[in-house]
Amino acid sequence: MNMIKRERPAPKDLWDAFDSLRGEMDQALSLVRLPDVSGLFDRSAAPAMDVLETDEGFLVYADVPGLPKEDLELSVTGSLLTIKGDKKTGVEGGKNKSFRQETWTGSFSRTIDLPGQIDPEKVEAELKDGVLILRIAKREEAKTKQITVSVK
Repeated sequence: MNMIKRERPAPKDLWDAFDSLRGEMDQALSLVRLPDVSGLFDRSAAPAMDVLETDEGFLVYADVPGLPKEDLELSVTGSLLTIKGDKKTGVEGGKNKSFRQETWTGSFSRTIDLPGQIDPEKVEAELKDGVLILRIAKREEAKTKQITVSVK
């Protein structure tokens, strides 16, 4: 039997080690899962998030389809960003039976640790087409500065 061994980078911290172990267990057991979430204190049913870094700050995209802005709560404490919400079921009335339900419902809380160079006073939030978009500025001292070199 020919075995191929994959080289994996060493985990950066304990949480990375647990995430890696969970991924290997899920793959071995072929479990059907919701999209991967990997923030502090996450539930398995929570919005998927993308975090991008720009020269000016960070962009956070969280998928929250069907959630009105009144059901969202955002907070920044130090470098921790927390998004909380309550996604209600789309089923109307108490007499309906669910034939198939593939979307998740219920309350959720996602907390992620952003780099310490964020400016918690400069956070903008927008809800557009079921996507929560956060723009979080970097502190001035953390922004990339262009330096020109003169040739003599």
